Amino acid sequence: MYPDQKKAIPVMPLVLAALVCIVSPCTAAIYIQASHDCVLAKGDPLFITGDGYHNGSAVIWGIGHSFFIHEIVDADSDGTLTWTWDEKVTEKFHSGPFTIIVQDPGQDRIYSIVANDSAGKSLLTIADNVSVLTVDAPTMDIPAALDLADFLKNQIAGSGMDDSFLLQTVYVEEPTLHLSTVELGSPLKVPAGGYVLVQGTMNMALENRIAVRIYDTSVIEKTSHRIPIRAIDSALTGSGVWGNTWEYSLDTAGLGPGEYLVEIGWDRSVKSGQNVFILMVTGNESMMDKMLKELLWRTTKFFGCV
Repeated sequence: MYPDQKKAIPVMPLVLAALVCIVSPCTAAIYIQASHDCVLAKGDPLFITGDGYHNGSAVIWGIGHSFFIHEIVDADSDGTLTWTWDEKVTEKFHSGPFTIIVQDPGQDRIYSIVANDSAGKSLLTIADNVSVLTVDAPTMDIPAALDLADFLKNQIAGSGMDDSFLLQTVYVEEPTLHLSTVELGSPLKVPAGGYVLVQGTMNMALENRIAVRIYDTSVIEKTSHRIPIRAIDSALTGSGVWGNTWEYSLDTAGLGPGEYLVEIGWDRSVKSGQNVFILMVTGNESMMDKMLKELLWRTTKFFGCV
């Protein structure tokens, strides 16, 4: 909690309020492109675009758990601005709400509050270089980050200058991929030479490559190494209502009867955004085997054993 504030702001109302774009008197607008809707998978790029910024530039503030960043972005002559926090930035994010405030300086083109970084901390100052707050980002938990976002928007709104701001929130999550067509803990059985469509959901952006690797479990047991037995393939991705989707047509052509480990997931990491299941390739029955089974069934039924 920051001592500069007269009253602590409850966390839950702030979280709910952050879902709504807060608009001060201005005609600008901002658009956030995350991984899916307002969810950002850690390590995916975060795109910010805006229009109606006719005062030369804007400050983009980013506030989250143990993270604080501020960037002055020049607007184009038509009032549009674009900014991207790439994977090198977002991979430093922590799970939880991440608040984005875009500050327009107004017609005087003077910002009512600015930040200066020094020795790992950020000093917030207002008019006449008056210090109002020191931000130590690594020590901020989620409530402190929400309080800081509230402090900033109140400072801009109550400065008495013609600054304005827009606020939006995204929710940062660890990259995850779920299986929908494979029962947890049970092998997926497919006849040799057959294929099956496996599907699922994920919170990662559609632009990510979802790699598919197949390993022979007997080799893993003997060597403790995972060496793909065929070229690494890619799953198809799509957009769903509640999250992004993926699907892969698993063809067993060339795989002999036996047990295999199938790994599907984010191609940029081996630690997150992954999921695995066991594939059991079964042998095809010969005509003789089928005839013997049929004969055995008829014999046992005739003698009343079944």
